[in-house]
Amino acid sequence: MKNKVMHLFSFTAILLLASSFVTQPAPIEALSTNRVNTASIPIGGAWVIFAGKTGGDLTKQEISNQTELKVDGCDKGARILGFTILITKGGKTSTLATSSSQLTTEMRTKLKSLVKGDEFEFRSAKAIMSNGRDVVDVRGSKFKVV
Repeated sequence: MKNKVMHLFSFTAILLLASSFVTQPAPIEALSTNRVNTASIPIGGAWVIFAGKTGGDLTKQEISNQTELKVDGCDKGARILGFTILITKGGKTSTLATSSSQLTTEMRTKLKSLVKGDEFEFRSAKAIMSNGRDVVDVRGSKFKVV
């Protein structure tokens, strides 16, 4: 009996020692060679949604149909409280702000006048959660007219 207990103890010690040198497999994200696609996906936090996108290329048609901003990445009932938009047209940047989720008439006019290569970006966006109390910062990205 004493011999069997000693063998069991030895086997357990050897197994524990051997398993301490085994490395864990790398996560699939670390093995990805497609850096462009994985870098463009927003991860974490709340994001401004404009024309169904968080950033990137937009056509003039997609821009002209939009009247408000939405928020994604947080509470389902969250809504935008206000934001600032930086519009770069022909290398000249103008800044407009509002205290609602709706684009102002001036914002819509300037966005509709953009041509291929012009850019705009949403900044300083705030959202209120569905509980009506909590306010969070919302990240925005650059959009480019194509």
